[in-house]
Amino acid sequence: MQTLTDSASPALALARREEVLEICYWFRGEGFGDRYSPAKLKPFLPCPEPEIELTLRGLVEQGYLAEAGGDEVLLTDAGLKLAARLFADGFTELQQSGHGECHEGCCDGDDHSRCSHG
Repeated sequence: MQTLTDSASPALALARREEVLEICYWFRGEGFGDRYSPAKLKPFLPCPEPEIELTLRGLVEQGYLAEAGGDEVLLTDAGLKLAARLFADGFTELQQSGHGECHEGCCDGDDHSRCSHG
């Protein structure tokens, strides 16, 4: 059986694996369902469906996804845990306030006179 690592660098395969897990986690969190297929994930990934399919198969082999019938898969408990961590890690930087910004989000610009956190 061909895997993504057969046709790509190990670093690319790892990045794609993590990207797919993060998208599955986001997809589920947005209420789009908990079953994933190459066609459902394609709009969110910059790669062809066959590559997505190979990545999904690899994640099934690693125990992060489980077969759900047809070409669909779903997150296992281990996959959900890893996907949640990857998703949170990916957005940590975006959630940090910039220099001079109120980290509580309760005031604008440099005027902190209305801050509720003192």
